[in-house]
Amino acid sequence: MAVSAVVVLATVIITSGGGWAGGGQRSENARFSPVVNHTGRAPTGYTVTFRYRDQRASSVLIQGEWYFSNPARTTMTSTQGLLPSQWKPGDFAIGWPANQPDNWPIISMKKNPSTGVWSYTTPLPSGYYNYGFYVNCSLSAAVSNPYGATAACTEISDPSNPPWNDHNGISTGSVETRSQVYVPSDPAFHDVDYLWEAPTSPKGALKDVSYQSLASASAPHRRGVNFLAIYTPHGYEQHRSTPYPTLYLSPGSGANEVDWSTQADAANILDNLIDKHLIEPMVVVMTNTGCPAPEDCMEISGADYDQDLLDAVVPYVQAHYDVSGEPSERAFAGLSFGGELAGTLLVNDTSKFGYFGLFSPCPSAVPAPTTAQVAGIRHVSVMVGGGLQDAQCHSYAVDDVSILHHTGAHDVTDFVDGGHDWNVWRRLLRDFLTQVAFRPVNG
Repeated sequence: MAVSAVVVLATVIITSGGGWAGGGQRSENARFSPVVNHTGRAPTGYTVTFRYRDQRASSVLIQGEWYFSNPARTTMTSTQGLLPSQWKPGDFAIGWPANQPDNWPIISMKKNPSTGVWSYTTPLPSGYYNYGFYVNCSLSAAVSNPYGATAACTEISDPSNPPWNDHNGISTGSVETRSQVYVPSDPAFHDVDYLWEAPTSPKGALKDVSYQSLASASAPHRRGVNFLAIYTPHGYEQHRSTPYPTLYLSPGSGANEVDWSTQADAANILDNLIDKHLIEPMVVVMTNTGCPAPEDCMEISGADYDQDLLDAVVPYVQAHYDVSGEPSERAFAGLSFGGELAGTLLVNDTSKFGYFGLFSPCPSAVPAPTTAQVAGIRHVSVMVGGGLQDAQCHSYAVDDVSILHHTGAHDVTDFVDGGHDWNVWRRLLRDFLTQVAFRPVNG
């Protein structure tokens, strides 16, 4: 078993200007972390300056989650593509021109020739934002490559604000190519306060761990090793009188175990909710559906994932952490392909978990249950949610809600303005934890 050192997510740096810079473990270049400044000026009261130091670079581009649109002027196929300077109260973050993942603006940064520091300053409303850099890459190549995966044009995270499992350029477990920053709210400008996404204290801890997966026929990695990112709450006790409940989280198809703890801000969300006594302390296990290296990978199916989860992941967690073995103390949630996995587990392995979260399930997640399966589903709690403007998956989620209603399930629906993106899934995680997971099932 390979286990990294324990690290704490998203240290908040108070700058001399009173701003905030979010991020993971700091590197030697930390003085070039993003600077969040309270300006008190329209449109949001805050600006963020992003910086990248490279004297030899010919160009540096930045891509961030900051296109916006007004709900009244947004459909499944059309968004406004407003830049932050055009933001008004009521606007929400969503891609443009199509509301799909990674359709975010890519903008050229400006170089200070004397220092070699490239910078870009923009206003931003309150919230948690993913961003990344393209170095020595043309704008046309970056725009045509929104997933950052061609040899000539590769997105990188901010070396001054790296992901939590990046230690001086060396990552344990999977590699995330994006960094994150949090922006507070200025009430004078009437934006939504996303304080529940902010870095806070006390903090829980994150580990990247490896475990022995099932045989290659039913595991995503030919070498039999897979990865988990595991959150433990502040004050975690290995031998607590009452074992901890466990939440298992799946990302989308081909994604990795650190997506929920980086792009989705899971640890900060949990820290805030636990600190405010909105949820009880819990252990959170974030799984992997992707590949750390192409030569290690096989295509994983839903059935393979479910088998690996139940026969390898859950036993590993119960052997290494002080968690309850009772299904009523286990929850499972996932987004997109992970939402589909949640639906198949709900129907085929209902008794293994007490709570299920189907976030933007895609394709339709809930197979038609048998009479016996319907009886089991009525004894668990389910939440189905997603973006109202998610052209990719909203219709599937609506279908799943209809099936669950017909089974008489204890289900909660949670549809919010947004597309198929992390802005939606962060809200769904908060709502699943505060409304569904580890709460008594009535009836």
